[in-house]
Amino acid sequence: MEIRQTRGSATFWLEKGKNAGYNMIKERLVFVVFLIFFTLQSILLIGYFRFYTKGYEIVTVQGNSMLPTLENGQKAIVNYNIPEGNLTNMIVVFGNTRICHRCIKDEGQWLTFKGDNTASFEHGTRDELKAIFVKVTQDPFLDSIIFGLQ
Repeated sequence: MEIRQTRGSATFWLEKGKNAGYNMIKERLVFVVFLIFFTLQSILLIGYFRFYTKGYEIVTVQGNSMLPTLENGQKAIVNYNIPEGNLTNMIVVFGNTRICHRCIKDEGQWLTFKGDNTASFEHGTRDELKAIFVKVTQDPFLDSIIFGLQ
């Protein structure tokens, strides 16, 4: 049953019956769920966007030279913003072929690299550095959002 009610110049249609309260609650619940979904989606997209604009990238490890620290096929997060300080004991990506080894000696411009699973040393300059290793990731999408929001 509907009742027409007039207050001043406004006219309201009031819904009477069993389902009137239920319908109002249902509409508000749908709105709240939509609002929560939209907010979460916005946070996720902002985090994911900021992850890449802050210099991070997810890469796939290839090879066994960094065993047991990095295994072939693992996903890793790297950052292209190279810090100015001492890089000794940091895992770095260097060279045109993007080799990922540990920096074992930092002498300012000159660096010495070695894979954890290799006996040979490699030498290079800071100019050859491409990125630094941040962490191995099990869930690249989630980690990209977390790093993006930091």
